[in-house]
Amino acid sequence: MLERIKPKINKLRKTGFFSVFLSSVFCKVLVFIGSTIIVRILSKTDYGIYAYILNCISMVSLLGDFGASTGALQFLTEIDNDNDKKGAIIKYSLKIACLSAVLSSFLILLSPLYYPFTLKSGKELTPYMFLIPFLSMLTTIFPIILRANLDNKKYAKLQLFSTFSNYVLLIALSLIWGLVGAIVSHYIYYVVVLIYSFWLCKNYLKDYNFKGLLIKKEKKEFLKFSITSQIINSMSGLLIIIDTFLVGLLIASEETVAIYKVASAIPHALTFISSCVVVYALPYFIKNNNNFSWIRTNLKKLITCGFIGYGVICLFVIIFSKFIINFVYGSAYLDAVPTFIVLMIGLFFSSTFKVPCSNIVHSMKKLKVNVIVNVVSIIVNIVSNIIFIKMWGFIGAAATTTLINILSSVFYVCYLYRILNIKEREYDKK
Repeated sequence: MLERIKPKINKLRKTGFFSVFLSSVFCKVLVFIGSTIIVRILSKTDYGIYAYILNCISMVSLLGDFGASTGALQFLTEIDNDNDKKGAIIKYSLKIACLSAVLSSFLILLSPLYYPFTLKSGKELTPYMFLIPFLSMLTTIFPIILRANLDNKKYAKLQLFSTFSNYVLLIALSLIWGLVGAIVSHYIYYVVVLIYSFWLCKNYLKDYNFKGLLIKKEKKEFLKFSITSQIINSMSGLLIIIDTFLVGLLIASEETVAIYKVASAIPHALTFISSCVVVYALPYFIKNNNNFSWIRTNLKKLITCGFIGYGVICLFVIIFSKFIINFVYGSAYLDAVPTFIVLMIGLFFSSTFKVPCSNIVHSMKKLKVNVIVNVVSIIVNIVSNIIFIKMWGFIGAAATTTLINILSSVFYVCYLYRILNIKEREYDKK
């Protein structure tokens, strides 16, 4: 048994899986510790405003980078050794991302004129974050370059450095200037990460030829894939943040927003496990996106391991939920426990089924499927959130999230196995 497992472990080690996983663990530990410290540094009102501002930024920046980074990952990974083409892809993706960043910056700057702010402080402070989309866009291409080259060790270093820098700056400036310091820290953070990212990727950038251009057909294919991917990512992002938005809109209380933010913090942090698996596995699924027997075999491995691993983790956290909330956030947040438990159930279904399956569907370029799932999910989310929040308060938002994760998981598993059966039968006929 050990002899059979050992080669697989060695392969994972050599290809950087453990680097990605361990860096993700350390990152989430840093996020966990950092977010806990911030909750205690800022007053309950200030923390609620800070969380509200970040949520507003996310809402008005849902266009992201028009999917340029996602498109770059897909097309860079599919290309083997053509540095001229890789340089052209990176240059074109940056051009698209710059356009989106300018638009998002204007949306944030002008947000007081159209956004339905329910907290006065949020309306006053949000415009000061208007340059964040542009700085964020500049940093997104570097991890894509590392992932496309399967350089998981450097990618892990970048993720760890980024998270560490974020919370060191956030905590230090919050201690000095409070809520204003928390806002300023975001600007300094992106500049620091941009410098370090460039240093990590300098060898790849030196090899790429940035004088080349994509032909019209290649641009069209890139844009189609990227924009569709952004639509999917935007809808997925909306599903994540819409709960906090509706809680703030329908209940309009800083303390309620803070409680819901605390309840969702740990379930959201634990998504790092499924995220690091996807970060490692997705480039391999992209390279084998026409090898359907390979996809079936490895999909089964992902779901089986996920079911066992996430099941144990989620059950443990649910059993000790009251102790965890009290220990981490204090007794003032114990009313977040029921919401926390509901979100943990949703996390199990999302991590085990929804996240890996939706990413595999994406790697196969079945983008319309993800669009349909997200459109339906958003409609169900809004309607059920309005109903459930009015009925049960902020726990209703958690119930909606969990319901959507369960329904999406069932659909994705059924769809993937159906399409794989069809493709394998077509291949056998040939």
